[in-house]
Amino acid sequence: MGNGTPSATRAVGPRGETRAVPEAVARQVWVRAGGRCTICNRYLMEDGATGQEVPIGQLAHIVGWSTAPGSPRGDHDLPVEERNSAENLMLLCHDQHRVIDHKSLWEVFDVDTLRAMKRDHEERVRRLTGLDHDNRTTVLRVVGNIHGRPVELTSSSVTTALLAKNRFPDWILRGADEFEIDLRAIPGEPASSPAYWAAARSHLEDRLRHLCTQVRKESVNHVSVFALARIPVLVLLGTYLDKMLQVDLYPKRREGKPVWGFDELGEPTRFTSHLLRPGSDPSRVAVLCSISGSVDVDRLPSGVRDTHSIYELRPESALPTPELINTQATLDRFSQAWRTLLSTIEVDHPGAPAIPIFPALPPPAAITIGRHLLHAAHPPLHIYDRMPGSSDYIFATSTEF
Repeated sequence: MGNGTPSATRAVGPRGETRAVPEAVARQVWVRAGGRCTICNRYLMEDGATGQEVPIGQLAHIVGWSTAPGSPRGDHDLPVEERNSAENLMLLCHDQHRVIDHKSLWEVFDVDTLRAMKRDHEERVRRLTGLDHDNRTTVLRVVGNIHGRPVELTSSSVTTALLAKNRFPDWILRGADEFEIDLRAIPGEPASSPAYWAAARSHLEDRLRHLCTQVRKESVNHVSVFALARIPVLVLLGTYLDKMLQVDLYPKRREGKPVWGFDELGEPTRFTSHLLRPGSDPSRVAVLCSISGSVDVDRLPSGVRDTHSIYELRPESALPTPELINTQATLDRFSQAWRTLLSTIEVDHPGAPAIPIFPALPPPAAITIGRHLLHAAHPPLHIYDRMPGSSDYIFATSTEF
């Protein structure tokens, strides 16, 4: 083993020594890895300092290329003549190569572990590069504070959720808005102040203007929405998404599951609506959405409680819980129940100037309410929010334009 200069077709040893690898084998390893480090996913066909296109990856042995003492994992029973095969080589960056070959970490990065890393990385590359143009989607992220607690949403968690549905991010919105509607810096959220709702609505409209333009130009034909913010904001968001025919919503899961996305299995929940209390004015109607929790009719503002006919939309045979809408089928049933209630209001309460709505909803349901509101046929929604530190409700915003 002589010293030499690392290249795309030479394997590198723990002390920097190199060994020639047949070009066909090296090409196979590079292609299977997608030109990225098997461990950290760094792109290895570009120098980070100069930006020049140059191969900076290293071919690393899983089982060391010799049985001599000091050869990482070299005491394995893999025959020496098979150790320069594509199955025993993995593509790594310089840093990760040094890590796996450091003697103190041989037990951490044993043969089985490295083989599993290689297999998982190459399968991921194969799956991703197998997606065609129709699998692309434009990612829309909406993040805000929820009762003073900031929400975090990383690009890696978005990509993981998309790949689980055989989609990949288009990033057409990347640029000035960084494909994100960020409401976290708007003051007044903990107090639910009128200024906060006005600023949040203005910011939402400004950020969505570019997306709507791209939809009209047919540059965007599918949108994947990752949203976690105050419920009135998400209802407003849904009113903009009604013009986009293909939209997938990704809910945030609870701990112990992949972070974003619906469950694949589960018996879908049914929803129903009923007249909870008739009002003194037939043209006045309000809706309680008791899905993630129950809305107490006695906590409504007196101007609504005393005059409006009050309907409640709730699960048919289950208690309201935050995790209730955990499958796409359940969200579809909620959507159908909401559209049916809107039709009921249209027939039984003609001329209603607006519908005050009191939502206890998970984010996908809140967005769905806005999506299925037809501005030409339905009254605008007046969306209420729980007062901080209280069970009472105050007006937050409306869907009027």
